[in-house]
Amino acid sequence: MVAAQTRGRGVNEAAGQNGDGTAGRRLILASLVVLVGLFAAGLGQPNNLTRVLLVLQDRWLLLFDCAVLLGLLIARQRIGAAGAGRLARIDRRAVWGLALLLVALTWAGHWLVLSGYNLSRDEQMADFDAWIFAHGHLAWPLPAVWRRDAAMLNLLFTPPVTHPVAWMSAYLPGNALLRALFGTLTGPLLSGAALLLVWQVARRLWPGDAATDGGFDRASAGVAVVLLALSGQLLFAGMSAYAMPAHLALNLGWLALFLKDSRRADLGAILIGALATGLHQPVFHPMFVAPFMALLLARRQWGRLALYGTAYAAIGLFWLAWPRWTLALVLGPDSVLDPQVAGYVSRMRWLLASNNDHLAMMGANLLRFVTWQHVLFLPLLLAGLTGARRDPLALALAGGLVLPLAFFALLMPFQGHGFGYRYLHGALGNAVLLAVMGWRRLARAEPRWHGWFVIASLASLVGALPLQARFAHDLYAPYALLSQRLSASGADYAVVGEGDAPLVLDLVANRPDLGNRPLRLVDGEIDDADLLAARICPGGHSVALPAGSFYQPVEALFGVAPTGEADARLAEQTKAFADAGCRVMVLR
Repeated sequence: MVAAQTRGRGVNEAAGQNGDGTAGRRLILASLVVLVGLFAAGLGQPNNLTRVLLVLQDRWLLLFDCAVLLGLLIARQRIGAAGAGRLARIDRRAVWGLALLLVALTWAGHWLVLSGYNLSRDEQMADFDAWIFAHGHLAWPLPAVWRRDAAMLNLLFTPPVTHPVAWMSAYLPGNALLRALFGTLTGPLLSGAALLLVWQVARRLWPGDAATDGGFDRASAGVAVVLLALSGQLLFAGMSAYAMPAHLALNLGWLALFLKDSRRADLGAILIGALATGLHQPVFHPMFVAPFMALLLARRQWGRLALYGTAYAAIGLFWLAWPRWTLALVLGPDSVLDPQVAGYVSRMRWLLASNNDHLAMMGANLLRFVTWQHVLFLPLLLAGLTGARRDPLALALAGGLVLPLAFFALLMPFQGHGFGYRYLHGALGNAVLLAVMGWRRLARAEPRWHGWFVIASLASLVGALPLQARFAHDLYAPYALLSQRLSASGADYAVVGEGDAPLVLDLVANRPDLGNRPLRLVDGEIDDADLLAARICPGGHSVALPAGSFYQPVEALFGVAPTGEADARLAEQTKAFADAGCRVMVLR
């Protein structure tokens, strides 16, 4: 198998050896055109979060990348090939050191960069389920007094049930199980593991021999490590509670075992696949695996294909059935299930009917993907993709990129929050390996690419990553501050309106056992403030009501004027709660 891959790579790499550097210059110019084109396409969408982040963050990363690429073109004659030796010196010990450093940086970054806060509902629900699992349950019972008013507690991304008797997230449990075991170290450990695994896969693909290739293959593995280590998407996602670091690490672990081509390794890959499919959504890992099944089909490896096909059929059926099994835990006599989004098929129909502006949004997503990577990521990826048609393994890697792009462009182009394009995070290893294939083609033809890569790596380290860290902190810090102020109010309850300021609904995050104070309530789900006050105010309880000025840090972040909604209802709610006996605290 390795011999077949090597033959394919030989054809792939020979295609780029023209010796005059023309192909490399054209790729950089093409990359500049692609970057500007994606930016222009992204501006064509409505004023949603994707467009806001495009203007707030990604345009500056675009300018930085374009400046570095243009600088490399201008200075190309003065850049030598001295970087080859440095890249070849990245050995197992160095990779382990980098992985441990990455673990430390991402763990510290959760507190220092992301303010120790889970900004998005996806992150919050991962820790929500982790808390439930750590206490030995699959769902947590809701007190009877809250079952009819459970929507006030924020049921976003929980099973689509009104009046539930218990609650849990609507996601599959794998990521939350990992977080129940490792807590805030989960993302850092998985990101460090991904770095080790991409090096292992690269060494398997390009084993090399210093006596025959002068360390070129070892340098290729070094390029893979550097590309991934300097990915802002890898670094900052590793600081978060997203499932994406788990997708990347498990996919690379699967690929490392798949490439061994032994029965024991295949069984190990299948076990990894069972966990990877159940991390949070069942579609991500199968889209990574499918092109490699096509590779087995093309190679007529019928035994392996039958083994994987049977195993993944069982894995798929198990995880597709999981939501229906666990749904019984939240249904009670008064519960009502929303059939429109109750199952995966019905949910896909609903998504197809509700999406629009697909191309513009995907343009912004792809720009965000490439600008949160190493500066040379895009030209190297383009170089790898241009030669992929000659290499079956490269085609499989490319398929792992194309399938999720097509799927999410059709069904769910809006990713919401995320560093880079998180729906491609599980395939980031594919993109890095394809970029290494591109580097091999270019560096053999034009030795200056060794030097270019070293300079671009330094630019990514000292320029792009600090800029991305600033963007990540600036986005998380205002919400973390507001959440801390709510917690420090000392109130028993707090009311937050979805329209009070941009994206503040996610401030309404409660513990499964409702043990947090204040208990946070969604204003839009309060049908009658007088009835709610009559229920919660006896006993001298207190209610925190944020005024419009409370949300000023978020308004400053997005550069928007106050909506006025919080102030508009303040007098009415103050009277309702005060008349019922509550102590009202107005937060300004």
